[in-house]
Amino acid sequence: MEQIKKSILIVDDEIYIRQSFIDYFEDRDWLVFDAESCEAALEMLKTQVCSAAIVDIRMTGMNGETFIKNASKTYPDMVFIICTGSPEYEKSEDMIQLSNVADQVFGKPMICIDKLEETILCMFAGKNS
Repeated sequence: MEQIKKSILIVDDEIYIRQSFIDYFEDRDWLVFDAESCEAALEMLKTQVCSAAIVDIRMTGMNGETFIKNASKTYPDMVFIICTGSPEYEKSEDMIQLSNVADQVFGKPMICIDKLEETILCMFAGKNS
């Protein structure tokens, strides 16, 4: 039986950040999608099934928290990881209440991307137990 490939959506307005995540996750055998805005990511999710998303918080237009709240309502089985370059960022109460958002907020630039992937995989394991 063929294993279903894990899929991930990278939502970040910085191309170099998106590309580094794309390269890492493709090398780790994930199916990777990316979007440069939250609006584009919501449109993409209408046609692409993703099991996880890495989301920047501060972007022009819709911000990452609003994206996560909207996407969580429609895709409750997705897990979300917040990755931001803003050291002062703290998750809002809305984000804390969502069980499919990782407790840890990851900073940019990413130093230990493998820890981010491990967090995603642990969240999957928690959903399936």
